[in-house]
Amino acid sequence: MANNKRKRIISQVDPKYISKDWREKKLRVAAYARVSTDSSDQENSLKNQLRHYEKFIPLHPQWEYVGTFSDEGISGTSLRNRTGFLNMIEACRAGTIDLIVVKEVSRFARNIIDCLNTVEELLTLDPPVGIFFENNNLNTLDTGNKVFLTIFAMFAELESELKSRSVEFGLSAIFDDGKHLCPTKNLLGYEKDGKYMMKVEPEGAKTVRLIYDLFLAGYPQKEIAAILTDLSLPTGKGNLVWSPMAVSNICRNERYCGAIITRKRYTVSFLTHQTRRNVGQRKLYFDSGHHEAIVSEEEHARALLLLRANYASPYFHHEYEIKVIRHGLLSGFIPMNPAFGGYDSGHYLGAYVMAQVQNVDIETQLAYIAGAKRVRKELFGGKDAAVVTISRQGLSFNTACVSLMEGVASVEILLHPVERLLAVRKRSKKSKNVVPWGMKVISAKELSAVIYDLMGWRKGWKYRSLANCFTKGGEQVLLFDLNSCEFRLPRVERGEGPARAVPSSWLSDFGESPPEQLMLCRHALASTLRQWQVGASASAVDGFGSDIKTLSREEAEKRIADMRSGGETHG
Repeated sequence: MANNKRKRIISQVDPKYISKDWREKKLRVAAYARVSTDSSDQENSLKNQLRHYEKFIPLHPQWEYVGTFSDEGISGTSLRNRTGFLNMIEACRAGTIDLIVVKEVSRFARNIIDCLNTVEELLTLDPPVGIFFENNNLNTLDTGNKVFLTIFAMFAELESELKSRSVEFGLSAIFDDGKHLCPTKNLLGYEKDGKYMMKVEPEGAKTVRLIYDLFLAGYPQKEIAAILTDLSLPTGKGNLVWSPMAVSNICRNERYCGAIITRKRYTVSFLTHQTRRNVGQRKLYFDSGHHEAIVSEEEHARALLLLRANYASPYFHHEYEIKVIRHGLLSGFIPMNPAFGGYDSGHYLGAYVMAQVQNVDIETQLAYIAGAKRVRKELFGGKDAAVVTISRQGLSFNTACVSLMEGVASVEILLHPVERLLAVRKRSKKSKNVVPWGMKVISAKELSAVIYDLMGWRKGWKYRSLANCFTKGGEQVLLFDLNSCEFRLPRVERGEGPARAVPSSWLSDFGESPPEQLMLCRHALASTLRQWQVGASASAVDGFGSDIKTLSREEAEKRIADMRSGGETHG
């Protein structure tokens, strides 16, 4: 009796695991469908696939249809962006799917590694989940199919690679022929005009015109976004809530001035579909005057400069332009706006060359004393020395430096990009580029970026330069030689070393007596000129000026008020 009890079957095996034909098993079956683009043809293809599986799966009496997972407009070689696919795999892991039906291997995955890894993972689940590739007549639940699956996956990947190369060749041929792809689905102010052209959409164009008018008039992106939202003007996507980024994107888009740039990004690999910014790795196409413009090229160029400015800075002025002083002690100097980041060091060097500043014949005498040697005063600068400290955050003038221009309320900072000199001169508060002098510290990341780039300085280091104070009658100016700076290393770099460091060349030329330092600091020029004209105005430089007529603040406010009241929006 005891032995018979031991031989009794405790539980019956579920019938669905007994049948040898998987088509006759009781299975919970899901379908997967995918199309690679969101075009109308592909949309119809997706609908046809869904209708097919809704009819195909119920033809098997033992199968329970649990739904269809799909991805539309998603490339087949990358799985990470395929939401429907990932949700389906997660459902398999949760044990709600026994079999997946898909049209063919290429619809499932075109990357052989992703395909085989996914199949392997599903087969190791308990119970295992199979995949039936209908057109390939292959089921992963059947033994001996791995070799065939590998071959099909390999051909799917090869097909994807050939298609990618074909598309690349076709696009290049189109672009070389002067034709450009011009999607306007979410492009405010434009609509399609044929296959390769665009035409202005009037209502959207009014909003674009308003954005440029306000931005060029000095309104920051955040304020413009709030105004557009308040006026209930739709974005390119039809949203009524604007963001500062949406405003910036419109000001940055070259298509609003009638131009078009094609191939701004390129695909690195057909397997990952990772893209990179094209900065010369591929041919870049530019076509000026491709279509009707909403704004002028000059307005668009000015907007690009303003996008790099720090609107939040109290020193920013939206009308800043590069101008050069052409006479006096400060000839060749360029007044700087501490918050205007649109220009880099190359622009300032180019402006100096374009200005063609006339050199002054310098006649001076250098005193010679037998046995005397010139030494650098920077090596003897103590804690009371008047210095400016330049960091990536801005400029810091110490108390001794500020006291040299006692009683001055506001100053202007100037740069000589060739001689690499920095100057500080008294200026009226009405000037566009003034900063308060008593503050000592001037927050000016944009100005510092220009200086660091011009000098080739290391970003993490701080640099200190001694002040050269020039005073004559009622004229006064501070000059700082950027060529002769000591530097401060960040703590992480200096370790146990000194916080203050100087260039090794300062020690090697100790005791020499060349007159270069005298010339660079403009002592010789100061002794030659009868009138320094420290307050001389800077004049425009060809190629760096702007003839754009911008709105005044009053005109802009009136424009906005008219739009709120339903009046005329644009002149």
